[in-house]
Amino acid sequence: MRSAFIEVDLRRLALNVEFLCRTAGERKLMAIVKANGYGHGAVPVAQVALQAGAQWLGVATQSEAEEIRHAGIVAPMLILGHQRPDEYETCARHNISVTVSDPIAIDQASHVAARAGKTLGVHLKLDTGMGRIGARPQEAVELAKRIAASDHLRFEGVFSHLSSAGQDDAFTQRQIGLFQAALARLEKASLLPPWRHILNSAGTLGGYDAAGTNLVRTGIAMYGLNPDGVNAPPKGLQPVMSVHAHVNFVKRVPKGTPVGYGQTYVADRDIQIATLGIGYADGYRRGFSGRARVLIGGMHWRVAGRVSMDQTTVAVDSDFPVSVGDEAVLMGRQKDREVTAEELAGLIGTINYEIVTGMSARLPRVYRPRS
Repeated sequence: MRSAFIEVDLRRLALNVEFLCRTAGERKLMAIVKANGYGHGAVPVAQVALQAGAQWLGVATQSEAEEIRHAGIVAPMLILGHQRPDEYETCARHNISVTVSDPIAIDQASHVAARAGKTLGVHLKLDTGMGRIGARPQEAVELAKRIAASDHLRFEGVFSHLSSAGQDDAFTQRQIGLFQAALARLEKASLLPPWRHILNSAGTLGGYDAAGTNLVRTGIAMYGLNPDGVNAPPKGLQPVMSVHAHVNFVKRVPKGTPVGYGQTYVADRDIQIATLGIGYADGYRRGFSGRARVLIGGMHWRVAGRVSMDQTTVAVDSDFPVSVGDEAVLMGRQKDREVTAEELAGLIGTINYEIVTGMSARLPRVYRPRS
């Protein structure tokens, strides 16, 4: 195995899912495992999430859904994004539900499912304020009738997506209200599907009252990270991912020695340079150059110079014991100190989502049920 790797704590993942199931109350939980399980590994995450209480899986693309099915996982699964018509047949054959938002998509899905001799599960997406895909809430009944009229479509669900839960309560309540009004119209028309969902991680943790819904979709919170992208995880959740590398070279350099591309770092005293075999090709971002902290020997040390494609250099005090083979933690905890995804995100003006999903497949994932 490479000297740099990602560790995924499956015990923490299970505890996070169990916590979210309790928080969701009577509603069931859809575990969102898109983007390779937010960088954690879609198949292992899906398996643990289902064992811990999730009943649905959510992905973004057909290829993500197929990976789950090829692993032998048969749980209900929804592709949250829109698809090309030629992708519907595979979904029908593998019992993968799809999202539709307009008459064209509904008719295409019906036609393809009929040609395949299958019934395809569909969820109708309504746009209550995100402004991306989705029909207007007032179109829900018309579109539901179109779905119900097809012998080859199964109207499984209706959903929407909150844009600002935990940030703008008034707007969130407006979105929920629009969705509930659409549910009421569907119920009056005897077209209410089995599954209704609008609450995401932030909506679930925020305790919003979304009467009439019976499913929540949790993504980032399941991985122990705050849905706001910048703050520490809420109580009850623990980060699942940590990033590790072993020191593969140590050298002493005198004051005045430049390190790395462009000589952006020059030693201001006699120090040791510990080189790690991880770089921006692994998802450890170039923007961390000279700014990020790395844990070695339970102490924080600063990245020295530019992060390069395959290597990162760290400045360590000249009298501190560091040797080849020592473990460095670039994200996670070592002894009583920690480097968080939020800390790294803050250095480059992004959010924790991008840090974890941006970790390259080049880094092996090591799955451990540790505490």
